[in-house]
Amino acid sequence: MLIMNNSKFFLRKSFKKQRSLLDINQVKGLSKRIFENLLELNIWDKSFYHLYLSNQINNEVETDEIVNLLFMKNKRVFVPKIQGKDLLNIEIDNNTKYSLNQLGIREPISSNQKDASLLEVIFVPLLIFDKLGHRVGYGGGYYDKFLGNIKDDVLKIGLSLFEPIDKIQDIERHDIRLDYSITPKRVYDFTLG
Repeated sequence: MLIMNNSKFFLRKSFKKQRSLLDINQVKGLSKRIFENLLELNIWDKSFYHLYLSNQINNEVETDEIVNLLFMKNKRVFVPKIQGKDLLNIEIDNNTKYSLNQLGIREPISSNQKDASLLEVIFVPLLIFDKLGHRVGYGGGYYDKFLGNIKDDVLKIGLSLFEPIDKIQDIERHDIRLDYSITPKRVYDFTLG
């Protein structure tokens, strides 16, 4: 697909639309391939993982299989909870109860907040990314702010239903690059460049 305007605004609109055209079975199939590619990454020796809980309404890459794998490996798992303009880092386990927030996103009811300085791996939601490791999110700025306050050595991994575009035009200083992005076709490694 030829995209003439690579501003975040245009890309956000375009890829929200493309994602909305996928049916639930397509998203499930693509998510399964992303999960299989993710297993190739050498990240499973870490202890503290943060990941978003996927939202079926927005056809997000499904993350429940990743959560289950982390629990199986006895890892500590954290998910976001929105409070005002901030993302809280909430620890979950197999007994955690959830509710939907004002954006229709599943969040833990508990407020078992932990310091984000514990984190070693963060799975970052996105709509699209570019070949340099920059991402376009939903525009709320929650993850930009969250990622701006973590240690530099934390691995940031994007999960994308789509292959990257060449370049996002309007990258700003506060935009944090991904270390990896996983698509249904392959793993993109941005740690080398």
